Amino acid sequence: MRFFWKSIPALALAIATFATAVAAQNVMPLWEKGGLHAAYVVPRDDFNRVDVQLIVLSGSYDDPALSGTAHLTEHLAAFSSDAAVLRRARERDLNAVTRSVSTVYTNSGPPEDIELLLRLSRAVLETPDLPPGFAESEIKILHRETHLRERRSPYRWLVRKALRNLYGSSYGRADNTIADLSRLNLEAAYQFHETHYVPSNVTLIVSGKIKPAKAAELVAQYFGDTASLAAPEKPWLDQKPNQTLRKIERLSSDRLSDDVVLMTKFIDFEDRDTSIDMQGDFFLATAVLQNRLANALRYEDTMLFDTSSDWFLSKVADLEVTIVAHPMPGIDLDTARNQLETTWETLLDTPIQPKELAQVRKSEMVQAENAARRPAMFLQFLQNVASDGFPPISPSVFARIISDTSDEQVIDFAKKVIEPSATSIVLAQRAR
Repeated sequence: MRFFWKSIPALALAIATFATAVAAQNVMPLWEKGGLHAAYVVPRDDFNRVDVQLIVLSGSYDDPALSGTAHLTEHLAAFSSDAAVLRRARERDLNAVTRSVSTVYTNSGPPEDIELLLRLSRAVLETPDLPPGFAESEIKILHRETHLRERRSPYRWLVRKALRNLYGSSYGRADNTIADLSRLNLEAAYQFHETHYVPSNVTLIVSGKIKPAKAAELVAQYFGDTASLAAPEKPWLDQKPNQTLRKIERLSSDRLSDDVVLMTKFIDFEDRDTSIDMQGDFFLATAVLQNRLANALRYEDTMLFDTSSDWFLSKVADLEVTIVAHPMPGIDLDTARNQLETTWETLLDTPIQPKELAQVRKSEMVQAENAARRPAMFLQFLQNVASDGFPPISPSVFARIISDTSDEQVIDFAKKVIEPSATSIVLAQRAR
């Protein structure tokens, strides 16, 4: 993944217009929302559909000691909603996903189905109530899903291990979800629901072909009776490793198809307590640094045959950067690690040039334009913002942010990222 598309700021709910004449998308807050953290409507006359996204502001990082609990809760809540409203659990395919910091339930349909979609979304907040035996069967399904996901992405557990070493804590970042599968239980999932599925920990977004006044009326009707309760604490948000930390772990595993060097860094923007005004800097700087990493490690160097990186900016302005590199045959892990670290430390030896920034600005604008035109991408764009509890931002406003971010802001952000900081490295050798 290029970077985690999340944590885009509120900044302003102004309307911007693309140079390519894509219509602006207005994000309107709804005030009669009961105890919800927030509710919004984003009208789109060019989409002959309506989408209701209910975003619980808790995800896998909020798991208790038992990893997979948030995921199991997602299954139970989604199918309990179907059972309550459609009178049959598993009436549809799963319409939800558990991410690191949020769980998103999406109900979509033609404009005339808006009340049904809101009822389905409202039912997610009720204590799961499923037919006898159904909940237990979901645990087995979760087992299969988890095994499949881990096989498809064999380096996921190395990322979790590196994060655990980085923070010195397993809270929300278990290094082996497979080991916890046998201990998953309904009691933990019901407790997770009771703790995290409170209205004050939930954002609602209604988008598509609907009049703002109608959306306001219906949201008030279906969510106006929700009570405002204290939102759950998020202990992982306060985890800050010692900036001088340097942790290296070596392991060997037959789960790997090749050797891997994985480096995770933590950058603390200590002068900021929120990422709300950093998003233009973040997206442009990461684009520049990722391009440079790719050029240095994949095209100019002969030691590595594949690399990837993820960039996660939290709501409290903490940045996690994870780089995965695969050495060429015959290149040992320590040599590959030294090459990776040296490349990182010298990424800005050549100053960032105006032409380079102009190219990444254009790329970000094109991505925003594509998101504005494709319903699925549009929904992902909105939920990425709201997953941090910020107001959602539309692609057109994002384009304005990218345009308004100065070159100096981007360069300062990039310099901060490259400075020495807390580092966790995993050197993983494929068992021969």
